[in-house]
Amino acid sequence: MRYLILDKRQRITQEKIASADIRIMEELNKKNIPHTLAYFDELEFEFIDGETVIKVKGEDIRKYSHIIFRGHDLHNESQYQLKRYIVEYTDQHNINNPENKILVQNSKTIKKLPYYNKIALAMFCSQYNIPYFNSYYRTDGNYLAPRDILNSYPLILKSCTGENRIEEINGKELIKKNIFKIDTPDDFKKDNIKNLDLSNMFIQELSDSDTDMRVFVKKGEIIGGWKRRKDKSFMTVSKGIYSMYNNPDEEIKNFVQNVTRILEADFIAVDIMEMHGKPLLQEISLHPGFKAYETKIKGEPVNIAEAIITAFSD
Repeated sequence: MRYLILDKRQRITQEKIASADIRIMEELNKKNIPHTLAYFDELEFEFIDGETVIKVKGEDIRKYSHIIFRGHDLHNESQYQLKRYIVEYTDQHNINNPENKILVQNSKTIKKLPYYNKIALAMFCSQYNIPYFNSYYRTDGNYLAPRDILNSYPLILKSCTGENRIEEINGKELIKKNIFKIDTPDDFKKDNIKNLDLSNMFIQELSDSDTDMRVFVKKGEIIGGWKRRKDKSFMTVSKGIYSMYNNPDEEIKNFVQNVTRILEADFIAVDIMEMHGKPLLQEISLHPGFKAYETKIKGEPVNIAEAIITAFSD
């Protein structure tokens, strides 16, 4: 048994190892499972004499028994496609080598989601009748043009990819969400918005709830989660107040399990907000962070890192 953890590099501190990777490796060490942490810029694809070989850090990827995909750069669609190539490659390997399979976490989900962006998620929700926030995207970014939908303010302006921006504040580079509240049409003329490339942004109705929820699901079973209430911003992610939510109520539980079943996910985090008292899908993550869950909430957290390393379907 040997694990490969494949991640993106940190945008600001590129040599720093992500906290989730550290926790996953801690749990692998407890189980005495050998492992390697690698990054997307350490992959090689060889096509020689009709054979494909994928290498990571110069080593054949077929030497690993388990592959855990962590994050990919949201502004770089090719990194998500590399995940898909690896899934296709290991699928063929497993057909030819049924006694020596390589298990790739969330491989079925990745095949179901050809793209990993907000537009693709909205279309997926529409296809499978998953309740989602009313949203509007136009390729020219002209959101001041007359339209018949989403005319009720306030609205949320979001990046189509979910990519964050980097701002320099007091001489220090910080990661900031590319999410803006639009209270009136004049807000599109504000300095922090008018210089954005709005062709890469979309608008969405604003939830009337002050709370969002993240639920962790392992192989179809809910294992933990948190609630996060707004504090000093319209975004819960900005200094939100966390509380444990390991046992969701029945409506949320059914909602989350339905999303997970459709996606055939091994391990996933499902993010939810309510609108008019009904749950809507906010986001899914196949490689969720969990530092806040382990450090910001009173109570005994579930060991998410251990759940990740044991969440594989054959």
